[in-house]
Amino acid sequence: MNSYYLTTRSKYIFLAVSLLALVATIGPFLYFIPVLCFRIYFLGLGLFGIYATLKRIRSEHIIVSDHGIEYHTPWMIVETKWESIEKVSFFWHNGYRYECLLVDNSQTRIRKWSFPERHPPAPFREWTRKTIFPLSCFANNWRDSELGQQIKQYAHHLFQ
Repeated sequence: MNSYYLTTRSKYIFLAVSLLALVATIGPFLYFIPVLCFRIYFLGLGLFGIYATLKRIRSEHIIVSDHGIEYHTPWMIVETKWESIEKVSFFWHNGYRYECLLVDNSQTRIRKWSFPERHPPAPFREWTRKTIFPLSCFANNWRDSELGQQIKQYAHHLFQ
């Protein structure tokens, strides 16, 4: 069982995209709303956004084992078996286009769900009916890396 964390490049991309989004959405409220309590509220939201971004960058990873693959974020753990993976495809993840494993939602298991909602958000329900397990953000040139070799060993049907 091996764990793979975000590459340095992926961390910087995610950090840049997240901070840009925070500035673009919260900045105008801080600038245009003269009421101090609202400014403090939006500043608090911005600080929480920075905290959540840093927490995600430090802890997002995948675990590869002979049983399957697990995708860990600070608020969620999703797992699936190797036979359930349909294909390798490109998807947007953390503001960048990555190669990902594509799995039908009915074949995934959510082991941890730390959100206040009672059910997964739209991407795990009606939106695509598919779950993605990002790969290329966890290894540079993932197909030739140790990560790629393990996936080829356990899920050789993806490379035929």
